[in-house]
Amino acid sequence: MTWIGLLIVGLTAVAVQGEVPIVTRAEWNAKPPNGTIDSMETPLPRAVIAHTAGGACADDVTCSQHMRNLQNFQMSKQKFSDIGYHYLIGGNGKVYEGRSPSQRGAFAGPNNDGSLGIAFIGNFEKRAPNKEALDAARELLEQAVKQAQLVEGYKLLGHRQVSATMSPGEALYALIQQWPNWSEEM
Repeated sequence: MTWIGLLIVGLTAVAVQGEVPIVTRAEWNAKPPNGTIDSMETPLPRAVIAHTAGGACADDVTCSQHMRNLQNFQMSKQKFSDIGYHYLIGGNGKVYEGRSPSQRGAFAGPNNDGSLGIAFIGNFEKRAPNKEALDAARELLEQAVKQAQLVEGYKLLGHRQVSATMSPGEALYALIQQWPNWSEEM
């Protein structure tokens, strides 16, 4: 078989699997956790959408740098054992691995337990994330159900519903209220 034939077979296999590609911690050069992290039993009943409220990113290099900066900030200033979210979504339409979904997050105080934390990189108070980022988040939610990270009838919430914050920003909050599994209540 030629290299083109192998490429077609490989691409077909990826398309059939339908998995959202995840930029791993190793790929964005994460530091290891600096302490213990409580575990959670999956599948989880809630997905919480947040934003990082800082600068946005549109390419692989910048998004990976934002991941390292956020992890450094959360570990050094907020005294978390690791980055607080389970997944983050870049403006490049890629999903970045945070902490494991079987580890309790650090983004919603007492509501971390039972919540899958997904944050969009950037500030989405006045403008929504781009289509690529929104599509990646919706596909990630579907994949999380298929991989038993979320229960099938999970509740989708905005960060402000579980914590005293403006996150995920007004523009993004308005959008996620139209998504499947949206819930007014925890």
